[in-house]
Amino acid sequence: MADALSLLANLVMAWNTMKMQSVLDRWNTRRSTTVPPGLIEHIAPTRTEGINLRGVFTFPIEQYQAQLLPSPPAAKSRAFGG
Repeated sequence: MADALSLLANLVMAWNTMKMQSVLDRWNTRRSTTVPPGLIEHIAPTRTEGINLRGVFTFPIEQYQAQLLPSPPAAKSRAFGG
């Protein structure tokens, strides 16, 4: 279990690092000056605000209700015997 959590934490940090680098690269190409090193020192790839660490997923079903396929009626099972 601990290995899986370590893997998940490393994946989160790698994803955040990739996205942060992408933002910094775009910032540097759009602006006449680069991002100040003092600002970069205060950015960490370990932020988890957008990550669901509890494993509970919620979906706005009402928003997509018209696009969902109807589920078929459940088949009734018969008990054997008696």
